[in-house]
Amino acid sequence: MLVRTLARVALLAAVAGCASVPPEAGFPDVQRQVADRLPPPLAQRVAWKRGDADDQAAAQAVKDLLSHPLTADGAVQVALLNNSGLQATYEDLGVAQADLVQAGLLRNPLLSLATEFPTRGDGPPKLEFSVVANFLDLLWIPARRRVAAERFEQVKLATSAQIIDLAADTRAAYIRHRAALENARAQAQATMAEQAAYDLMGRLAQAGNVSERRLATEQAALEEARVDQAEAEGETVATRETLARLMGLSGDEGAWSVDGTLPDLPPHEPDRAMVETAVVTGNLSLAASRRAVAAKAESLGLAGADSLWSESALGVGGERETDRSLVLGPAFQLPLPLFDQGQPAAAKAVAEYRQEARRVMQTAVDLRSQAREAYDRLARARDLATRYHDTVIPLQERLVRLGMAEYNFMLTSPFEVMAARQARITAYRRYIAAVRDYWLADGDLIRLAGGRQIPTTTQPGGPS
Repeated sequence: MLVRTLARVALLAAVAGCASVPPEAGFPDVQRQVADRLPPPLAQRVAWKRGDADDQAAAQAVKDLLSHPLTADGAVQVALLNNSGLQATYEDLGVAQADLVQAGLLRNPLLSLATEFPTRGDGPPKLEFSVVANFLDLLWIPARRRVAAERFEQVKLATSAQIIDLAADTRAAYIRHRAALENARAQAQATMAEQAAYDLMGRLAQAGNVSERRLATEQAALEEARVDQAEAEGETVATRETLARLMGLSGDEGAWSVDGTLPDLPPHEPDRAMVETAVVTGNLSLAASRRAVAAKAESLGLAGADSLWSESALGVGGERETDRSLVLGPAFQLPLPLFDQGQPAAAKAVAEYRQEARRVMQTAVDLRSQAREAYDRLARARDLATRYHDTVIPLQERLVRLGMAEYNFMLTSPFEVMAARQARITAYRRYIAAVRDYWLADGDLIRLAGGRQIPTTTQPGGPS
């Protein structure tokens, strides 16, 4: 019976003592988590660079994407493959995987040796030795593995959340850059119109038909337009650099451009009643925080016992006397809980558990509030964009046509026609800003929902 028991202990110790760290470190799970959240081409190209042949394939994919004008999806794809910050986040998986394996291992046995030399005669030295190990670890290993497993799942969820956040940040940066380019182009047209008005006013001033005040007023308007154009061009540089940083591009990779225009608004909004539910159930950062709470809950039972018994050990000790006789016997070491009985460690674990639990509660409150705020921005941006698209811009275009007709019959001055054109350009710039704000709010909602599209009130082709 004793032999069988010792054999089982030895087998458990051997199993617990021999383990390897899987090199994939849970990355396939991360890929599956994001597979149904990102559009299919992007989800399939999330890659962890680890110095193998796949690195070259990822680098070539980035090079191919940059050789053509980038779409929004293309920019996101470059960021997912090339952003070194995201690659650094993947290393957290390796750390958590190693911790999980480590949690299943027994601590190494301790060997102690001591020698005492005789002060008289030439006899051999006296030897004292012992080999001890903390076999109580076998009792705590399952609990430690559960804690490490929860933390591993937490890291996988947090890593997936980082991927979703990077994709959302890159798409938002692309939208901002695309809008900045369109705004700069519209502002350039406004500056040209102001220049034409000033030139005409200058000719009239030379003929003595307008006052010096009118000429100065027109010059001030021209300089104001030039300042606006400089700011608009500066905005294109700033938004381009933001996008380049997210895509992980260095200076020698600066010859890239963006394609297309801002997309039109979709026909329907997300269902307002489902926004908060979709965010709370889909947000990966919140899911990771819940895993952190679960890990803290698992560690509650370990805290006190681990501090008390972590130094206990059992083994074999012996002595070789100076007359070369050998004595053997069991050896053990056991900490005496006279001063530290584990209460501080247990209290710390309880406090950390409550801390994590309340953070999760606050995170859920924050997410719900952010979802309502993003939805409000979305609805306001749509109303504004629709008003400019359906009412303001057509009205400004009609004013330009009517002004030209009156000008052809000498019924109005050319300056009124130019002012109407300026008003039309201003309305178009505000329309661009409204469309940009709509897509930024839409991206924020998708980010909050963990990368998932929130169902609309009425889906094309049927109810949601």
